[in-house]
Amino acid sequence: MKLTIFKVYFNQIVNNSNNLISFLQSPLFWLKLVGSSVLGFSAFYIGKIWFSYRFFKKIGIKTPKYTFFYGNNLQLTKENKYSEILMEWTKKFGKTYGYYQGHLPILVTSDLDIIQEVFVKQSKNFSARKRVPGSRDDKSIDHMLFTASGTRWKIIRNIVNPTFSSAKLRDLSHLLIDCTNRLNLILEKEQQHEIDISEFTMDSIWSCAFGIDANIQQDPQNEYNRRSEAIFSFLGRENLISFVTNYLHEFENIFIRIMLFSENYLYRLIDFTKYDPLYWFMNHLFKIVEIRKLDANKRKDYLQLLIDAEADIDYTKLSTNFNHNQILDKKLSTNGIKLNLISFMLAGYETTSSALTYACYILVKYQHEQNKLYNLIKSNFNTDEDINSEDVLKIDYLDLFLKEVLRFYPIANPAVNRRCTQTTWVKGIKIPKDLVISIDVMSLHFDSELWGPVDPYLFYPERHQIKRNPLVFMSFGNGPRYCLGMKFALLELKIALCKLLLNFEFLPAEGFPVELEVRETIVRRPKNGLKILLKKRG
Repeated sequence: MKLTIFKVYFNQIVNNSNNLISFLQSPLFWLKLVGSSVLGFSAFYIGKIWFSYRFFKKIGIKTPKYTFFYGNNLQLTKENKYSEILMEWTKKFGKTYGYYQGHLPILVTSDLDIIQEVFVKQSKNFSARKRVPGSRDDKSIDHMLFTASGTRWKIIRNIVNPTFSSAKLRDLSHLLIDCTNRLNLILEKEQQHEIDISEFTMDSIWSCAFGIDANIQQDPQNEYNRRSEAIFSFLGRENLISFVTNYLHEFENIFIRIMLFSENYLYRLIDFTKYDPLYWFMNHLFKIVEIRKLDANKRKDYLQLLIDAEADIDYTKLSTNFNHNQILDKKLSTNGIKLNLISFMLAGYETTSSALTYACYILVKYQHEQNKLYNLIKSNFNTDEDINSEDVLKIDYLDLFLKEVLRFYPIANPAVNRRCTQTTWVKGIKIPKDLVISIDVMSLHFDSELWGPVDPYLFYPERHQIKRNPLVFMSFGNGPRYCLGMKFALLELKIALCKLLLNFEFLPAEGFPVELEVRETIVRRPKNGLKILLKKRG
């Protein structure tokens, strides 16, 4: 009897198991499972987005109207006028308010007390920047200086910092002078020449950073210029990487890992340069770096400075978030060199190119400024062959002029931000970890209380002779994480302007704008470029 019952139970179990196996093998089951999982996850994620939009309301911070999923991004990117829109919001909501990048909260301020806390007093709690599309997560070993945070940033800063010393910049200055001489030679062929200044800047970057004579000024269509322009075009428009960063930021790290894995293992099957111009640049850099590491003849360029750079680091003095299991060195890895070279190009080209363009616009528009600078340069240098990196720094008014150009036309405003790395309080506001604090640079730069008594909407270089709070000038950021390339950029601008002004008169080309229209993607630049006429002096 018992044996019979056991057999019945056993047969039922076998039958049920067979039915279960058949059911699990059914496409309909998996379709239902996947469908219900997707619906469940979607509902959860939508709920998370909805909850994210309560952030500023909970802490009593005003925000402009936003749309679900997109937040305020469509408003900020519609006409590429990020800085102007922040100014409008500041007038409406006050010096401190919030907006949403997708559903990621961003706190905006032009309050000097808050800026002082974030950029100076509590800089240890704000030792990161807002993540840029495609950047590695904070725990990654390889970072460029701009994207690194915490202990990683301190180490890279200690390594890279000496490469921008006055002595090192003097070593690079001959390359800047050579590029300007090349521009002069091109212009000498005619009495009057219409010019787009951006080609000069790209020539300088390739020469100073990589030791490559790209000769872009004489051959603008060569591969280096085409590839470089493709990179900036790619970064300046909406793409899959920026879409994930802006609207699905929780999945950014996963997406970057998948992308890097694909590029590393599928490059033989897929030409990734068609989809990501930086891929060609990284591979090209890898070859250059490997060759230069084995080369006994050391050249004087920024790549060689990075290869040779070594930091004097006492790891015991680093912050407590230092992970001792990570392999850290006092020299940059090959990937670290490549990433910081990319940073040098990305930060150095469009910013310096735009700054030089704005300076030329001012010189054409305000002829009295051009005449004043020309007379000062002429009194310091008899010919352009006398111009050198040390003496151009002695022309005080040239420094005032460039500061006023950069106050009037700040270049990289979206990059002037800090990300909280440790929950803290700032002027009565609880700042959670990972909240980004962005600065409304334009409202700071055109505040009559901060920049008076002369109207800040008037171009007036002498205003920089008055001692002011250093935080009111944000063209290069501020605090410990100010732009390390500031000295290089100013030196490049000063050498170029001295050589050009000594030999040429700056005149308006046909269609020269009365007011310069600006568009803003990565940087603020003239919307339709700028053409000017250079006429030989004498």
